[in-house]
Amino acid sequence: MGGREVTTTAGEAIPGAGPGVGAPRTGGRRADIQGLRAVAVLLVVAFHAGLDVPGGFVGVDVFFVISGFVITGMLLRELQHTGRVSFAEFYARRVRRILPALALTVTVVALLSLGAVSESERDVTARTGAAASVSLANVSLYRSPAGYFDPAENLNPLLQMWSLSVEEQFYLFFPALMFVGFAMASRRAGRRDRLALTATLVTLVAIASFLLCVYATGADVSVAGIDVNERFAFYLAPTRAWEFAVGGLVAFLVGSLERLPRSAAIGAGLAGAALVGYAAFAFSSETRFPGSAAAIPVVGTALLIAGGTASPAGLPQLLAARPMTWIGDLSYSWYLWHWPLIVFAVALFPSSGNAPELAAMVSLGVAWLAWRYLENPIRHDPEWRGRRAAGLAAVCIAVPIVASLVLARAPEPRRSAATRSFVAATRERHADRVRGCNSGLVPSAQPPGCTWPVSDASDRVVLVGDSNAGHFTEAMADAANGLGKAFTVATLPECPPVDLRLVQRGRRNDRCRDFFERTMDDLVANPPSTVVLAASTPVYLHGTGARLEDPTSGSRADSALGKAALWEEALDRTLARLEAAGIPTVVVHPVAQWLDWDGRNCAALRVYLAPRSCGAEQSRTEAEEFRRAAFAAEQHAARRHGAVTVDPLPVICGERSCVTNRGDRWVYRDGRHLTVPASLALTDQFALALRDALGAREAGAQHEGVRP
Repeated sequence: MGGREVTTTAGEAIPGAGPGVGAPRTGGRRADIQGLRAVAVLLVVAFHAGLDVPGGFVGVDVFFVISGFVITGMLLRELQHTGRVSFAEFYARRVRRILPALALTVTVVALLSLGAVSESERDVTARTGAAASVSLANVSLYRSPAGYFDPAENLNPLLQMWSLSVEEQFYLFFPALMFVGFAMASRRAGRRDRLALTATLVTLVAIASFLLCVYATGADVSVAGIDVNERFAFYLAPTRAWEFAVGGLVAFLVGSLERLPRSAAIGAGLAGAALVGYAAFAFSSETRFPGSAAAIPVVGTALLIAGGTASPAGLPQLLAARPMTWIGDLSYSWYLWHWPLIVFAVALFPSSGNAPELAAMVSLGVAWLAWRYLENPIRHDPEWRGRRAAGLAAVCIAVPIVASLVLARAPEPRRSAATRSFVAATRERHADRVRGCNSGLVPSAQPPGCTWPVSDASDRVVLVGDSNAGHFTEAMADAANGLGKAFTVATLPECPPVDLRLVQRGRRNDRCRDFFERTMDDLVANPPSTVVLAASTPVYLHGTGARLEDPTSGSRADSALGKAALWEEALDRTLARLEAAGIPTVVVHPVAQWLDWDGRNCAALRVYLAPRSCGAEQSRTEAEEFRRAAFAAEQHAARRHGAVTVDPLPVICGERSCVTNRGDRWVYRDGRHLTVPASLALTDQFALALRDALGAREAGAQHEGVRP
């Protein structure tokens, strides 16, 4: 580990190369590392801005490895020179480096969120902001039911804080580990032995953390009340520590790396770039991550750092170019600011297709201002030590917490009639949810409130499906009761009434298939006069990113056309089984849908000033095209078994367009579900369909009666 000392991108000393060896240095620092920071932040910003970098989220993993290398190198130098770690000085540097910029971001974002996020998102943003102030944003987000890649998290302007909390937790734990490693060695042990023992400890941590990461990514269990699953693996420090440790192990090997041949160094750099590039463009939100997949960008980053340590030739020279180091200088502030500005831009200007890209560019300017006038001056000011550093930390923690409390407890302004109408529509719940009929119970086991009885009616109509069946509850109940039939509803969100298995992010959803099988058995054992099937079929074919598997044939499909074929076969089996049991069936086609619209997410400022602007519109042609494959599959299967089909789209949409609202009257509560008044508008149409199905049953019974 000999050679002269050089400083890292953070201006901290690490054991470095001798004169003429290693990557380019600017002012004593590793310029290629700074350029690598630029690569990391560019990947993340491109991913969040919606550019064609589907795996850009691996930029965070690049940051983790860099941090492990930088911090380990700094601690090694201190341990070798003094035999101890000055925890006070170490944390004072971390306070100056991290907290002021973070506190400014959380405070400003929390206050702007009063108008720039939806009311429903305020509490989530406030909780994340307060947690980020005490380095627990990752824990707060882990406890959220939504994962990092779920659309719901795209509304949280402080989502990016999770990785900073992981880093801060690493800073709390790792210096102590290094100190313990040195302290465990005998005082008489040589420097090499002490380094070897410390490196062994770091290696053991890396192995244990990696194994836990791989296990948790594929698990879905509860251990001592802690849910161990993909969210656990993604957000929490124990499953991310190995990434820092890999960077740390590269720092232990600096002395050996300096002796690598030039060709080997160049090869390592190229291999590392290939791995990081592969992850950035081959991974996507559907990749099971982190798991073993995270090893690709982590190892790639380690190779890039190792290659740059050994030789300045090749990629290190490109990374050390002035534009790259300039972005690297701003990488922390840019990472802080890019995501909230993207979220605000999309919320305030949803019809602007390039709002995320423009917001990302604007955020670079904001980042420069924060870096130039706050982050850099405080970071390099030697006066912020000891008690002053502690005071700075206290202020940087308290102020954003107060701002988060203001956001969470801000009173609602007086609402206009138009705003009240909008809020009521988007918060409305259909009767199947209100009465608890969407819990996955079979029809005969539903609570009494899930049946709409009619005096002296022995026949009943049963509605089965997902939440898109549920939003027909009111209309179907009125239609059935109007025909003198009782009505029962049994739904389960995101579970269609067909014998298919949904596989999302590599995880099979067996809950839906279990609900389907139990429901079919119940319907055959307790046959109603009519069964109504409904689902958000186009979303399963186009919008969820899920693979469909046919458990009967073993076939699987990822493409929309392939899924449509499986769907038709599965619906065919469902209708055949009901037909064999003598149960008439009605299949309700889906209404027009929006995958990227949800009125509940409209920015509060727009809700209060112009609630109509929170709506959306699409042409009738677009709506028909989106559901074309689903419509055809349902039609074909229904015709083969004499099932009645009903299409609500012509009633809900106009001749030329489909809208979420007509003035202050809201048709949709979100992009997939109708409001109750819109559902009730379908009552007459549903009554005709039920009459046709019941008529077919009676005709069949008469035919059976006259058969010789």
